[in-house]
Amino acid sequence: MQRRTFIQTIVPSAVAQNPRYDLLIRNGEIRDPGSKVRKRADVAVLDGKIAAVEESIPASSAREVVDARGLFVVPGLIDLHTHCFHSASGIGIEPDLYAARSGTTTWVDAGTFAQDQVAGFRRFIVNPSHARIFGYMHLYPSSRNPDVDPIKYARDGIKRTGESILRNRDIVLGLKNYVGSNMNGKYSYDLLKVARELCDQFKIPMMVHISFAPPETPQVMELLRTGDIVTHCLNGHTLGLIDAQGKLKPGVKEARDRGVLFDVGHGVGSFNFPAARKILDAGFPPDVISTDLYTLNTNGPVYDLPTTMSKMLHLGMNFEEVLLRSTANPARIIDRIPGLGTLAVGAPADIAVLEVQDGEFRLVDSQRNAVTAKQRIVSRLTICRGRRMTPPV
Repeated sequence: MQRRTFIQTIVPSAVAQNPRYDLLIRNGEIRDPGSKVRKRADVAVLDGKIAAVEESIPASSAREVVDARGLFVVPGLIDLHTHCFHSASGIGIEPDLYAARSGTTTWVDAGTFAQDQVAGFRRFIVNPSHARIFGYMHLYPSSRNPDVDPIKYARDGIKRTGESILRNRDIVLGLKNYVGSNMNGKYSYDLLKVARELCDQFKIPMMVHISFAPPETPQVMELLRTGDIVTHCLNGHTLGLIDAQGKLKPGVKEARDRGVLFDVGHGVGSFNFPAARKILDAGFPPDVISTDLYTLNTNGPVYDLPTTMSKMLHLGMNFEEVLLRSTANPARIIDRIPGLGTLAVGAPADIAVLEVQDGEFRLVDSQRNAVTAKQRIVSRLTICRGRRMTPPV
């Protein structure tokens, strides 16, 4: 897949005298669905924040100037489902490496760490990263003794896990639980009940992976509450949102009506073009677009968040709808940093410069079904905390 991944020309302003701004992005098309802004404008950055969004800002007012002519200037992308606990798990990737090439400035690790690993997650992943990192904590430690009943083990750990989440609420968004016979076998439904008990007791949300029945979809939906997230919502598996006739299963719409959110979470096995089309045709678009990016899918079929966004564009969502689900919507779920997911003045200077290319582009889902898309979204520049991100050498 040949693509230009970032702008090569960030140049110091030749005539700047006592520049007012650190960085200036000129001549771009602003698309900020969280603030409902859509216009051609310049964006100025100072001290890690958006300092101005105006029709024309002189190049001489900034130390560095980016020419974004013909490109879209958007809030930094937010990937709500990744696995970035690198060097400590078998699947974690280095977020800064992929952030630099994808426009993704905020990453959420979806359950790669548990309560006995959160200190390491903070020290070795969150603190040194240029990109912003959050996470959902796994229900129980991965070091669980296989000879111990998993339900008793998880229930005995409710207090430790819940208190650990509360102590780390600045970076931990809630609890992650895997529901599906392929993940937790015959214990899957009962572990979901333990997760529900924990989340009710400590008043925290959970993210729920869905894959293969049992349990059945209505059973899962019944246990979800406002603010909970169903991830892998466009899968074609037996624990999915639609039945064999392409109709929404019982409980799915009712879950959304009471405030449950639905996330793409592409992954190596959980995004299916035929199922996704039927779900969208049923009037049930996802609330969030995410990748489930980890070591097994970075070279396909996932690649990065712009590629997953391109697949949703191919399925009929427009660019604004795709952006909303990759910026403002996940920012509201994170709810830790004022202004995250927007380009409002005073907001964090997390910015992606994107190109929407026309042509013929082969896109592949998790089951290796291929389509030919007429457009794709490509990242040209990533700015996080007011500074350009570059791929490590």
